[in-house]
Amino acid sequence: MIRRKFQALVLVLVMGLGGVSAEFSAVQAAQKSSKNAAENQILKNGKSIGDVAMPAGAEVDTEDSIILGNGSNAYGKILAKVKADQMKVADYFKDHMPQEGWGLISEMQDDDILLTFQKPTRVATIRIERGSKVKLTIMVSPRN
Repeated sequence: MIRRKFQALVLVLVMGLGGVSAEFSAVQAAQKSSKNAAENQILKNGKSIGDVAMPAGAEVDTEDSIILGNGSNAYGKILAKVKADQMKVADYFKDHMPQEGWGLISEMQDDDILLTFQKPTRVATIRIERGSKVKLTIMVSPRN
């Protein structure tokens, strides 16, 4: 008798865990789908600052950024944040900076990604930090 009650209890627990397992699998599938959607996002052009194209949705910190000159003579530091995957942001700059005449001369990746571009009279270094909102530091300086 006790054995049958124990077997019935085990059966109830197993059936209950099966439902929990199915719900857990559904949650995992939704998270995977959300992650894939974020990974597949393509960053579009936003506004340009001088001749540096920014990804759409980039929020420029106007208080701490400093830009001197304009167009192909712009120099300075741009601080911004963009809600996107760090690698997608790096790909954005590698795709769009050459369209503005910049040539990629160096790329380094650790926790942050550092991209260095050049033009005949200037150098641009872009630091891309990880986070829920990727932090950007773009330094454009004269080239010696």
